[in-house]
Amino acid sequence: MGGLLSSSVGVGDPRLIAVPVPSPPGKQKPWPKYDYIIVGGGTAGCVLASRLSEDPNTTVLLIEAGKNFQDDVPTKIPYLFANIFRTVRDWDTYTSPQQNLDNRETYWPRGKILGGTSATGASIYHRCSSEGKDFDEWVALGAEGWSQADLNPYFLKAENFHPSPKHPRVNPANHGKYGPMQTGFPSETAPINDYVIEACRENGLKSIDDINVGGQLGVAQLMGTIDPHGRRSSTGAAYLTDEVLKRPNLTVSAEIMIERLVFADTTPPGQSPRVIGVELRTAPNAQLYCTGVNREVILCAGTVGTPQLLMLSGVGPEEDLQKLNIPVVKNLPEVGRNVIDHVSSGPIPFRTKPGLTYDFLRGLISGTLEMLRWRFFGTGPYASMQYSSTALVRSTDTALPYYLDGSAGSPVNDHAAGPGAPDLELLWAPQAVFGHGFPKPSSSTDGLTFSAVALKPESRGRITLKSSSIWDTPLIDPNYLSTESDVNVLVRGVRLLLRIAHTDPVASKLDLKPSNIDPSSPWWPGVADPNRITDREIKEMLRRTAVPAWHPVSSARMGKSPDDSVVEPSLRVHGIAGLRCVDASVFPTQVSGHPCAVVVAMAEKAADMIKASEASGA
Repeated sequence: MGGLLSSSVGVGDPRLIAVPVPSPPGKQKPWPKYDYIIVGGGTAGCVLASRLSEDPNTTVLLIEAGKNFQDDVPTKIPYLFANIFRTVRDWDTYTSPQQNLDNRETYWPRGKILGGTSATGASIYHRCSSEGKDFDEWVALGAEGWSQADLNPYFLKAENFHPSPKHPRVNPANHGKYGPMQTGFPSETAPINDYVIEACRENGLKSIDDINVGGQLGVAQLMGTIDPHGRRSSTGAAYLTDEVLKRPNLTVSAEIMIERLVFADTTPPGQSPRVIGVELRTAPNAQLYCTGVNREVILCAGTVGTPQLLMLSGVGPEEDLQKLNIPVVKNLPEVGRNVIDHVSSGPIPFRTKPGLTYDFLRGLISGTLEMLRWRFFGTGPYASMQYSSTALVRSTDTALPYYLDGSAGSPVNDHAAGPGAPDLELLWAPQAVFGHGFPKPSSSTDGLTFSAVALKPESRGRITLKSSSIWDTPLIDPNYLSTESDVNVLVRGVRLLLRIAHTDPVASKLDLKPSNIDPSSPWWPGVADPNRITDREIKEMLRRTAVPAWHPVSSARMGKSPDDSVVEPSLRVHGIAGLRCVDASVFPTQVSGHPCAVVVAMAEKAADMIKASEASGA
């Protein structure tokens, strides 16, 4: 039963992974069984499938709702990640109307493909190290065994770093050399990028050679999950290689939905309910199938899918489950709660002079020529990253020019993970990007687009079931900008990026207009005078423009007690036998950066924990 399978499952099929309908209660269940069933072939699931199947005596079944990644060109082009959104490779998910964002429903991209969001995101490789402060926070919240020292070996194990002659000060010794994930700097960046970095320095930000080592405060070029041929290295392609897929003990099935976890019919006194298998379908009205598990089911369905499947299976807030007549297996109040997402100001575009950005890629001829350059040589803009650099700062840093008149400005609460950790990120893309409601820019438009991102927001949201069907997307309410401090952190971010834009050498490359233009213009406040714009004006803008930064975590968070968490530090679900969760949903709290590399390291560590548990019989 090895190899990559199609979604077709039928009686008599030699590739059978399941049998129709569950057996009656109390009857022996003649299901095909695997030692491990991994639900979700995303960032974490692919890692676990590869690592757990290294033992030829261990059988592993990986089930993914999306399609296979093989030969899928759009997922391999680093620069065009946003073109994947709202396609068949994406769940096309939206939040509920957000009260503090003018009641807008905001888009939540989620990879629906082997490799998950690592195959559809911005290709940024960021360990969120902050000198270990992020993970010190995790340990303080009850996640023992998840410190920086615990995770660092797994960052290195996962990584295959390719040094760049353009970055001679980056020490390869601080990076992994033999891991599956290819990392490195893009072969080129747009000319405007260097000017922005210099303007950041002019405004008091120090240069960082390697954002993945030591402190993070300052401005740096970002490393990407990009191989030497300019292709994206997703966990699907990196970990599920042809060699791995040929393992006879590994079965990978795509385009199949897990509908529910199946528990043993009876639970002996003093023991926890045990997961014994899963129910699955290929379509809402298709035949229901079941398959069994010998050891564990591992949920890797992400911040939305993992809590949804837990609740549909009877594990979650009792009162919510009873409303939908879902039998309660275990009352865990925190399932779907405590959702934390980074929130962005939304795009703030500036007109630039010609020849400095990648806007020319919108032209048919130039875009085609650059695509051919990427296909045959692995170089050019398409091998670059939309966000090739970043500035990481503290919103409470009085040395930064948020307010030049010496005023304290709108108050913010300091939630940074430590003295050397940021709570605010500035990003920029070398092209004109307009927010929701504006037409796409033409090929003759040249622009630089900034955004400010709140990294440690106070706002907490929740995910709840819409119905008792896995085929109905749950209700997603991140509760963005629900506190004054969160709004004010973004206000400071916008103020700082406006200051940077009006500082040479950037200002001399921009086409800055008077500040009294129509606020409905897509170029406002990108052309506003930073000395005249008020906090009130920025707050009004944020209600119209702020959007998710697409890093939701913590909907099934890790901790010691079932009263305030969902999984133990072992990643086992509290009070449930044979069930673990491994993905961003279990983060105890938000990290100070881009979480993909953290999820990979978590999955690597989880694989070793699971192997050790099996070896010890624990």
